[in-house]
Amino acid sequence: MSEETDIQEESFENENSKSKDVNENISQEQTIESTPPQTQDSQLPTENMEVHKHPHHVMHKKKWIEYLLEFFMLFLAVFLGFVAENIRENELNKEREKEYIISLVEDLKNDSAFLALSINKLIPYHLTWLDSTVHLLQSPDLGGKDRQIYQAFMIGTAWAYNFHYTERTLSQLHSEGFHLIRNKNATNIINELESQYKIFNTQIRTFSENMQNDIDLSAWVFADRVVANEINTTAFQHFSDSASVDLQLPDIPESAKINSENKEDIKSYVDKLRQYSFYLLYVIKGGQVVLLREISKAINILKKEYHLE
Repeated sequence: MSEETDIQEESFENENSKSKDVNENISQEQTIESTPPQTQDSQLPTENMEVHKHPHHVMHKKKWIEYLLEFFMLFLAVFLGFVAENIRENELNKEREKEYIISLVEDLKNDSAFLALSINKLIPYHLTWLDSTVHLLQSPDLGGKDRQIYQAFMIGTAWAYNFHYTERTLSQLHSEGFHLIRNKNATNIINELESQYKIFNTQIRTFSENMQNDIDLSAWVFADRVVANEINTTAFQHFSDSASVDLQLPDIPESAKINSENKEDIKSYVDKLRQYSFYLLYVIKGGQVVLLREISKAINILKKEYHLE
């Protein structure tokens, strides 16, 4: 009995021991399941930081095509700026060119007006008085015609006929702006006109001045120099806006006397007056007619080329 009891107790203890071991194992498994693994969790943030980097920290290496595109865009911007500046400068130059042409046309109109006045009024007016002087000096008797002769030869011979064209615009073009005239027709007509000016003035200046001096000096054969200078002063006081002289007979003083003793010298003077009249009519007036025609031609061409009214 006693042995059976011992066997039962031993068996009971073994069962209790097994039950205890099982409970401990279960408790350990639950503890393991409820507690996350420390080593694995501690490594996750580090692994995430290494694999998933922020986009701003990514270094992107440009390709050669991108550099080429940037260079092309920069070059295009500079080129377009240059083109825009060039267009603006060209427009300004066109405006200045047209302003020069307008100014030149105004100058040419003034020159043509003077030439028309000289051709149609001044030269005929002086030629009339030159004829009167010749007629009076050829009279059989010069007595009592002294003042009329002074009046005639003073009006007929006291004036030169050099043509002084308006240099305002032409001088500006030569000094600073002639390169602006890009129209070939305009450039050609301006050059031709300037050549005509030089030819005309060269042809008449020397001969005209020499003839004028000869006429003036020869007049002292029959005229009084002091009285002539006095009349000349009066003549300038009566100088009109039309560039003609209105010298009336009452303007001639009573002291104006003719020395008619030297008939041969008076006859020589008459011959010089006739030469002077011929030169005035066919050289000076003829040259002015040609010059006026060239100026009118230039005005028409410039108006046409630059669309001026």
